[in-house]
Amino acid sequence: MDELIVSLCLICHWTYPEACRFVNETPIKKVRTFIKELQYQKSMEDYRIASNAALIIATWANAQKKGNHYQVKDFIGQPPQRQDTPDNLKAAIEKANIKLPED
Repeated sequence: MDELIVSLCLICHWTYPEACRFVNETPIKKVRTFIKELQYQKSMEDYRIASNAALIIATWANAQKKGNHYQVKDFIGQPPQRQDTPDNLKAAIEKANIKLPED
């Protein structure tokens, strides 16, 4: 439980009492789902930043040697993938008319 509270404080920039209140008032499955989504969003943000740096490196590397054609994925790999959402959660999301961001 403390890990969830610390994660909320770090990711959402909440104070300890705010995170405790959220965890206490929300069912634990929803809190864990919320944390997973926040972690995915953070990893996507980090990937975008790394992608910009990798683009610069790929451009520089391509300018140094003719014949090689480096791409961003050669330096940072594939973007993070969202873990599969369970079917019951997908149904609840659709019922509530919530749209998840596209991958």
